[in-house]
Amino acid sequence: MPPLIIFKCSKCNTVRGSYSEAERCEESHLSAVSVTSLDYLLGPYPVRVVLTFPNGKKREYQIID
Repeated sequence: MPPLIIFKCSKCNTVRGSYSEAERCEESHLSAVSVTSLDYLLGPYPVRVVLTFPNGKKREYQIID
């Protein structure tokens, strides 16, 4: 039996129909160019950060426990 070949985006893990579709999906995801910590509580990790992307857009993320 031939091996099962699955084409999956390495960023979001979405299964695609071909290698080129998976590659296109990977290229569509942006990686942050900077991370700014906003708030800390007790401990070494920030609880709120702002990510800046190559297109200039900023997104704020907050931990929810």
